[in-house]
Amino acid sequence: MATLDMTGFKVGKRVRVKLPYCQYTGREAGTYRGSIEYIKGDHVGIWVPFKGHGAADGFLTGAARINHNGVWIEGR
Repeated sequence: MATLDMTGFKVGKRVRVKLPYCQYTGREAGTYRGSIEYIKGDHVGIWVPFKGHGAADGFLTGAARINHNGVWIEGR
């Protein structure tokens, strides 16, 4: 993983996010699709919708690392 390079990142860009297991919600560890909701400094907020639900149903996660091509983001 490389440090976050904000070049080419825009609000609305579709990305894939690697997320760990969440003990609070029971969300499984894995890869999720989402879109960039906001960019603040070197932090990216990503909206991940729930499958089979409306666009308003989902969760917001943050990320600060990407891979060399900027598609895979490691979330927290």
